[in-house]
Amino acid sequence: MTSDPLAQAVRRWRKPAPQASHELHELAQRLDDKGCAYGRVTSARLDDLVRASERLEAKLNAVLLAVTSTFISTLIGLVIFYLRQ
Repeated sequence: MTSDPLAQAVRRWRKPAPQASHELHELAQRLDDKGCAYGRVTSARLDDLVRASERLEAKLNAVLLAVTSTFISTLIGLVIFYLRQ
């Protein structure tokens, strides 16, 4: 074995042990979630997108509720009108 750290790193990367690949995966996940700028920006943008879609869904639900309630109240009014005749 050589004491060259670069050679040791190359050997580790060439054939990672199962434990080492798990540790590398955890490190990459941690860097993406917390450490690197790309992960933080991506997370912030995804959070903004989720909030925007939730607001849009709420607005669409309000419009659908208004249309449905208008239709039902008109239908009930017509039924009552025809029953009184």
